[in-house]
Amino acid sequence: MSRVKEWLFKSHGMELEEDFYSFDYAEELSGYQDPNELLAALKQKEEEVILAAELGNALLLENRQLKEENDKLHEQYSDKLEELEQSRHELRVKLDSCETAWENQVVELERDVQELTIQTQRLNQALTEAERCKKQTQREHADETNRLKEQLNKAMGDTVPSASVMKPELKGTVEGSGLLKSEVSGSLCPFMDNALPDLVNSSASLSRCVLPGKALEAERVLTAELQVFKQSFHQQGRSGPRDEELISALKEQVARLSQKNLSLEQRLEAVCQENAGLQDSLASLHKRLVLQEEQGRQRTQQLVEAEKEVEVSRGRNQQLQEQVEQLQEEISMQESGRSEASLLSELEQSFSNMSWSQDKEQVKEEVLSVLKVLLPLTDQERALDSLRQENLDGALLLLRTTAHRLACDRAPQELNAPIVGSVRENADLIQELQDQNSKLMAENSELKTRVENSQEREVTQQAIRDRDEAIAKKNAMEKELLRCKTDMMSLNNQLLEAIHRKLELSQELEAWQDDIQVILNQQLQSQQLSETGLRKTRTNRLPFLNWSSAPELEHRRASTPCTTSSSTSEKTQAPWKGWLKRVKMGQEGL
Repeated sequence: MSRVKEWLFKSHGMELEEDFYSFDYAEELSGYQDPNELLAALKQKEEEVILAAELGNALLLENRQLKEENDKLHEQYSDKLEELEQSRHELRVKLDSCETAWENQVVELERDVQELTIQTQRLNQALTEAERCKKQTQREHADETNRLKEQLNKAMGDTVPSASVMKPELKGTVEGSGLLKSEVSGSLCPFMDNALPDLVNSSASLSRCVLPGKALEAERVLTAELQVFKQSFHQQGRSGPRDEELISALKEQVARLSQKNLSLEQRLEAVCQENAGLQDSLASLHKRLVLQEEQGRQRTQQLVEAEKEVEVSRGRNQQLQEQVEQLQEEISMQESGRSEASLLSELEQSFSNMSWSQDKEQVKEEVLSVLKVLLPLTDQERALDSLRQENLDGALLLLRTTAHRLACDRAPQELNAPIVGSVRENADLIQELQDQNSKLMAENSELKTRVENSQEREVTQQAIRDRDEAIAKKNAMEKELLRCKTDMMSLNNQLLEAIHRKLELSQELEAWQDDIQVILNQQLQSQQLSETGLRKTRTNRLPFLNWSSAPELEHRRASTPCTTSSSTSEKTQAPWKGWLKRVKMGQEGL
C-alpha cells in the first residue's frame, strides 16, 4: 500500500511539473486571503513538483534498468548459444574418442579371445593329465586295498599254536591294520577314522599276549571286532543320503564336464585333422614346387650345355669352312694354271721355307687332325693307328689325295651338308629343351597362381569379416549419434522455451508499468478537474491573475476529453485498475 501511495504521489507531482506554468493563479490563490497560507500552498506545490521530478527520474532509471536487463538477456542468450555450440563440438570430439576407444576395446577383446582360447587349450591339457593321474591313483588305491585285504585274511586265517610263531604274526596283523587305517582313511573312505583306532588298539593289546593258551582268545576277539567294524562301516555307509545326493550331483557334473570335454576333444580332433590335411597339402605343394624348381634347374643346365655344344660345333664348322675355302682356293689355283706345282711340292716348299721352329711330330699331329676331319667326307674307312704309324710324307700324300677327291667328287655345298645337318639337329634339340622349359615354367606359374588364389581367398574372407564388423560398429555409432542429436534438440527446445518465458515476463512487466502509469495519469486528471472547479469559484476574488490563465484553461479543457477517452479505452485492457482506484478513493476519504 505504501508503494502505491508513493506512485500516486509521484505521478501527481509529475503532472504538476508538466502543467506548472499553465495554472490559473487567480482561481488558485483566490481562496487564500492570508499570505502565510498562500506561501504554505506555494511551498506545497513546489514540493509536489520536486516529487514529480523525482518520480520521472525514477521511471527513467527503471526504464534504463529494464533496457540493461534486456541487453543482459540477449547476451546470456548469445552466451548460451555459444556454450551449446561448444558442447556440441565437445560431444563430437567425445564421439570420435569413443570410436577410437571402442576400436581399441574391440582389438583388446580379440586379443583376450585369443588368450582365452590358449588358456582353454592349456586347461584341456591339464584336465587330460589330471584324468590320467586320477586313473593311476585309482589303480594304486585298488592295488593297496587288495593287498590290505589279503593281509587281513592271512591274519584272520592263520592259527599257530606256538607263542613264538604267534607273536610276529600278531605284530604283522597290527602293522597291517595300521596300514589299513592310514591308506583307507587317507584315500578311500573317511568313515573308517572312528573305528580303526579301536581295531589297532585291540590288535596291539593282542600282540602283548604271548602265551600260546591265549592265542585262540585273541583270534576270537579280533574276529568279533572285525565283525563289529564291518557292521558299523555298513551302517555309516547306509546312513549317508546327503552324501549320496552330493555324490550323485558330483557324478552328474562330472558327466557333463566329460561330455563337454568329449565335444571339445572332438572339435580339437576335427581342427587337428583339418590342420593336418592343410599341412599335407602345403607339404605336397612345396614338394611339387621343389621338384619343378629342380626340373627347371636341370633343364636350364641342359640348355646351357646344349648352347655350349652348339658354340663348339659352330667353332668347328667355321674352322672346316675356312679349311674348305683354302682347299677351294688351291684347287682354283691349280685349275687356272697359275702354279703348276702340286700340293705336295707347295707343302714341301712351305716346309722348306719355314724355319722349322716346330718339330716334325707336331706337324704330323696337325696333319693327322686335318685328316681326321676330312676322311669322313671321302667315305674312307682307314684306321687312325695306321695313319699314326706312317711317315710325315705318307700323311702329306694322303692329305693331297683326300683333298683331290673332295675337289673332284663333291661340291662345297655337299661338303657342308653333314655339318649343317648336325647343326640343325642341335637346333632341334635346343628347341625341344626350350619347349619343355616353357612348359615347366607354365606349370610353376599355375601352381604359384593357385597358391596366391588360396591366400587371396583367405584375405578376402578376412576382409569381409572386418567389413561386417565395421558395419556393425558404424550402425551402433549412428544410433548413438541419433540419441545425442535428440538430446541436443530437446536441450535446444528447453532453452527456447525458457527464452520465450522470459520475453513473456518482460512483456507482462512492461504492460504492468504502462497500466500503472495510466492509472496515475487518470488520478492526476481527476485532481486537476477538481482543482479547476475550485478555481472557477475563486476567479472573482483575484482578477489580476486572469490574463495568463484564460488560454491555458481552454487548452486544458480541450485536452481533458481526449485523456478521458484514452482512459476508458485503457480500462478495458487492465481489469485490476478499478481495484487500484477504489483503494485510492478509500485513502482520500480517510
